[in-house]
Amino acid sequence: MSRERALAVAKSQDGLITRKQALAAGLSPDAIRHAIRPGGPWSSVLPGLYSASNGPLTTIQRLRAAVLHSGEDALVTGAWGCDLAGLRYGPPAGDEVDVVVGWASGRRSLGFVRVHRARRRPEAQHWVDDTGIDDSGRPIADLLDSLDAGPAPGVIPVVSAAHAVVDTVVRTALLPPSWRPACARRDGCPDCWDGPGHRVLALRNVRALMCEVVQRRRTSLPVLRTEVAAAPHRGGALVRHAMRDIDAGCRSAPECELRDLVRTSRVLPEPRWNQALPGQRGIYPDACWERARLVAEVDSRSFHGFGDAPERTEQRRARYAALGWRVLPLSPARLRGEPQEVLREIESAYLSGGSVVP
Repeated sequence: MSRERALAVAKSQDGLITRKQALAAGLSPDAIRHAIRPGGPWSSVLPGLYSASNGPLTTIQRLRAAVLHSGEDALVTGAWGCDLAGLRYGPPAGDEVDVVVGWASGRRSLGFVRVHRARRRPEAQHWVDDTGIDDSGRPIADLLDSLDAGPAPGVIPVVSAAHAVVDTVVRTALLPPSWRPACARRDGCPDCWDGPGHRVLALRNVRALMCEVVQRRRTSLPVLRTEVAAAPHRGGALVRHAMRDIDAGCRSAPECELRDLVRTSRVLPEPRWNQALPGQRGIYPDACWERARLVAEVDSRSFHGFGDAPERTEQRRARYAALGWRVLPLSPARLRGEPQEVLREIESAYLSGGSVVP
């Protein structure tokens, strides 16, 4: 009977059970040791945490293990938090799982689990694996309502998408080299010598991720601003930089880079970013200068994945022409490879357009 109770607990936790839970279910220490013996039916995941099978852990089991190890208030954050929010431009979610716990928690990092204490505990949300949970067929909303009674398989507590994004990029020591604003090697590396530089690459990645979380409506601007405002001073410079671009209206990293370029000009004023075309509805150019009836569009579908299909792009540009607006298509490659030439083209188009508009 005690074995059945232990297995029921494990089933509700994606096949995992803690030592404390196994003992509470009635298993003796000897029974637990017997279950996790080499070749036995169970396996040890972390000290005091077991899998009720002896196969490799699935992704969901690794996430569950991180939460079980870290305590009842633990929430998945970091790269895995971004991944579970459906964001594609965060750093790779690898073997390590980051969780955030309350400041008073005594839990520590162990194995593949990285525990971070926070004075301001983020609001808990739940990621649901709706492909393999709850064989009873209950609606997911009912399943989430039942979580007060205990965990459910395939339901992982997580931070909000906005918190995951900010939490990820401010912990620079845990990020891949292309996400760090400074080189980790004393003697430098190819990105230092031949590339654009670590800060440029890191800012590009941070902008892409922060723009994505807004563009894909995983969060709202006020919520993201709140998370950025709460970011630590150390490691938070890039998120604050990117937030200024997003507040201005930019919605992709290449648009942010175009804004950087425009702000160096002595000719160009700040354009309208991703606002409705003046006097029109349903057309939102990347950037437009109303005085010159000039639109700049960054053809960056391959970079941020939010652009229209080619046919829709052609239709929109035909509509611009019919309304008397000129369009300058710009590629991210040109913005990065020949910025001054691009700037001269925009300035020339702006000045020639401004000369015929009252």
